[in-house]
Amino acid sequence: MIGVIVAVALQVMGSQPSELVAQSPSELLVGSWVLVSREDRTADGSIVPEPALGPDPLGFLVYDVRGNMAVQLMRRSRGAGADTPAQAGTGNSGSADGYDAYFGTYSVDVEAHAITHHLVGALLPRDVGKSLARHFQVSATELRLWFETEGSSGQRVVRTLVWRRSDTR
Repeated sequence: MIGVIVAVALQVMGSQPSELVAQSPSELLVGSWVLVSREDRTADGSIVPEPALGPDPLGFLVYDVRGNMAVQLMRRSRGAGADTPAQAGTGNSGSADGYDAYFGTYSVDVEAHAITHHLVGALLPRDVGKSLARHFQVSATELRLWFETEGSSGQRVVRTLVWRRSDTR
Protein backbone atom coordinates (compact mmCIF):
# COMPACT_ATOMS: atom_id res chain seq x y z
CA MET A 1 0.00 0.00 0.00
CA ILE A 2 2.80 2.45 0.89
CA GLY A 3 4.53 1.67 -2.41
CA VAL A 4 1.36 2.56 -4.31
CA ILE A 5 1.04 5.86 -2.40
CA VAL A 6 4.67 6.74 -3.16
CA ALA A 7 4.23 5.85 -6.85
CA VAL A 8 1.08 8.01 -7.09
CA ALA A 9 2.80 10.88 -5.26
CA LEU A 10 5.76 10.66 -7.64
CA GLN A 11 3.46 10.79 -10.67
CA VAL A 12 1.62 13.81 -9.24
CA MET A 13 4.91 15.60 -8.46
CA GLY A 14 6.38 14.64 -11.84
CA SER A 15 9.40 12.94 -10.27
CA GLN A 16 10.97 9.63 -11.04
CA PRO A 17 11.96 7.25 -8.20
CA SER A 18 15.62 7.43 -9.32
CA GLU A 19 15.59 11.20 -8.72
CA LEU A 20 14.75 10.66 -5.06
CA VAL A 21 17.58 8.25 -4.33
CA ALA A 22 19.78 9.88 -1.70
CA GLN A 23 23.09 11.02 -3.11
CA SER A 24 26.27 11.46 -1.12
CA PRO A 25 27.86 14.91 -0.94
CA SER A 26 30.63 13.64 -3.26
CA GLU A 27 28.05 12.59 -5.85
CA LEU A 28 26.20 15.90 -5.54
CA LEU A 29 29.41 17.84 -6.29
CA VAL A 30 29.75 16.27 -9.75
CA GLY A 31 28.54 18.56 -12.50
CA SER A 32 28.93 22.13 -13.69
CA TRP A 33 28.24 25.20 -11.57
CA VAL A 34 27.73 28.91 -12.31
CA LEU A 35 28.81 31.53 -9.78
CA VAL A 36 25.95 33.32 -8.02
CA SER A 37 27.95 35.38 -5.50
CA ARG A 38 31.40 35.85 -4.02
CA GLU A 39 32.11 37.87 -0.90
CA ASP A 40 34.81 38.45 1.70
CA ARG A 41 33.84 38.98 5.36
CA THR A 42 36.02 40.01 8.27
CA ALA A 43 35.76 38.44 11.73
CA ASP A 44 33.26 41.14 12.78
CA GLY A 45 31.00 40.27 9.81
CA SER A 46 31.80 43.30 7.68
CA ILE A 47 31.88 42.75 3.93
CA VAL A 48 35.10 44.04 2.41
CA PRO A 49 35.72 44.71 -1.29
CA GLU A 50 37.99 42.44 -3.29
CA PRO A 51 39.23 44.54 -6.21
CA ALA A 52 40.90 41.86 -8.35
CA LEU A 53 37.61 40.23 -9.46
CA GLY A 54 35.18 42.87 -8.19
CA PRO A 55 31.92 42.60 -6.27
CA ASP A 56 30.01 40.53 -8.85
CA PRO A 57 32.36 38.29 -10.86
CA LEU A 58 31.38 35.70 -13.44
CA GLY A 59 32.44 32.14 -12.73
CA PHE A 60 32.19 28.56 -13.95
CA LEU A 61 33.23 25.46 -11.99
CA VAL A 62 33.22 21.80 -13.05
CA TYR A 63 33.78 18.60 -11.05
CA ASP A 64 33.74 15.25 -12.89
CA VAL A 65 33.22 11.72 -11.59
CA ARG A 66 36.90 10.82 -12.06
CA GLY A 67 38.12 13.48 -9.62
CA ASN A 68 39.04 16.21 -12.12
CA MET A 69 38.04 19.83 -11.70
CA ALA A 70 38.39 23.21 -13.40
CA VAL A 71 37.33 26.73 -12.45
CA GLN A 72 37.34 30.10 -14.20
CA LEU A 73 36.50 33.45 -12.61
CA MET A 74 36.36 36.86 -14.26
CA ARG A 75 35.60 40.40 -13.17
CA ARG A 76 32.27 41.22 -14.80
CA SER A 77 33.40 44.70 -15.86
CA ARG A 78 36.60 43.37 -17.41
CA GLY A 79 37.15 44.96 -20.78
CA ALA A 80 39.92 45.89 -23.13
CA GLY A 81 42.68 47.61 -21.21
CA ALA A 82 41.51 46.44 -17.76
CA ASP A 83 44.56 46.02 -15.61
CA THR A 84 44.47 45.01 -11.96
CA PRO A 85 47.62 43.86 -10.17
CA ALA A 86 47.89 40.13 -9.52
CA GLN A 87 46.31 39.16 -6.23
CA ALA A 88 47.13 36.03 -4.26
CA GLY A 89 46.24 35.59 -0.62
CA THR A 90 47.01 32.48 1.37
CA GLY A 91 44.69 29.59 0.56
CA ASN A 92 43.87 31.27 -2.71
CA SER A 93 45.01 31.26 -6.31
CA GLY A 94 46.12 34.50 -7.90
CA SER A 95 44.35 36.55 -10.53
CA ALA A 96 45.71 38.75 -13.29
CA ASP A 97 43.89 41.49 -15.16
CA GLY A 98 40.58 40.54 -13.55
CA TYR A 99 40.81 36.84 -14.42
CA ASP A 100 41.60 33.68 -12.47
CA ALA A 101 41.61 30.09 -13.69
CA TYR A 102 43.02 26.74 -12.70
CA PHE A 103 42.44 23.02 -13.21
CA GLY A 104 43.53 19.80 -11.61
CA THR A 105 42.08 17.12 -9.38
CA TYR A 106 40.02 17.25 -6.22
CA SER A 107 39.61 15.18 -3.09
CA VAL A 108 36.68 15.23 -0.68
CA ASP A 109 36.58 14.69 3.08
CA VAL A 110 32.85 14.16 3.62
CA GLU A 111 33.18 13.98 7.43
CA ALA A 112 34.91 17.38 7.59
CA HIS A 113 32.75 18.90 4.80
CA ALA A 114 36.00 19.78 3.04
CA ILE A 115 37.14 19.65 -0.56
CA THR A 116 40.70 20.22 -1.72
CA HIS A 117 41.61 21.41 -5.21
CA HIS A 118 45.02 20.07 -6.29
CA LEU A 119 46.26 22.46 -8.99
CA VAL A 120 47.90 20.85 -12.02
CA GLY A 121 47.64 23.96 -14.19
CA ALA A 122 46.92 27.59 -13.34
CA LEU A 123 46.86 31.07 -14.81
CA LEU A 124 49.80 32.08 -12.63
CA PRO A 125 52.84 29.77 -12.63
CA ARG A 126 53.32 30.20 -8.87
CA ASP A 127 49.95 28.50 -8.27
CA VAL A 128 50.84 25.26 -10.09
CA GLY A 129 51.21 22.48 -7.53
CA LYS A 130 49.21 24.22 -4.79
CA SER A 131 46.47 22.42 -2.89
CA LEU A 132 43.59 24.73 -1.99
CA ALA A 133 41.31 23.55 0.84
CA ARG A 134 37.69 24.72 1.02
CA HIS A 135 34.76 23.93 3.29
CA PHE A 136 31.63 23.01 1.40
CA GLN A 137 27.90 22.58 1.68
CA VAL A 138 26.07 21.09 -1.30
CA SER A 139 22.52 20.29 -2.36
CA ALA A 140 21.08 19.20 -5.70
CA THR A 141 20.96 22.83 -6.88
CA GLU A 142 23.44 24.86 -4.80
CA LEU A 143 27.08 24.61 -3.79
CA ARG A 144 28.62 26.85 -1.14
CA LEU A 145 32.42 26.96 -0.79
CA TRP A 146 34.23 29.00 1.87
CA PHE A 147 37.76 29.38 3.16
CA GLU A 148 39.91 31.77 5.13
CA THR A 149 42.30 33.95 3.15
CA GLU A 150 43.96 37.34 3.16
CA GLY A 151 41.83 40.27 2.02
CA SER A 152 43.01 43.03 -0.29
CA SER A 153 44.26 45.19 2.61
CA GLY A 154 46.01 42.30 4.38
CA GLN A 155 43.28 41.47 6.91
CA ARG A 156 42.02 37.90 7.43
CA VAL A 157 38.67 37.26 5.73
CA VAL A 158 36.37 34.36 5.04
CA ARG A 159 35.68 34.19 1.31
CA THR A 160 32.36 32.56 0.42
CA LEU A 161 31.38 31.54 -3.09
CA VAL A 162 27.84 30.44 -3.86
CA TRP A 163 27.29 28.40 -7.03
CA ARG A 164 24.11 27.28 -8.84
CA ARG A 165 24.03 24.02 -10.75
CA SER A 166 24.09 24.70 -14.48
CA ASP A 167 23.79 21.19 -15.86
CA THR A 168 20.84 18.87 -15.94
CA ARG A 169 21.04 15.59 -14.13
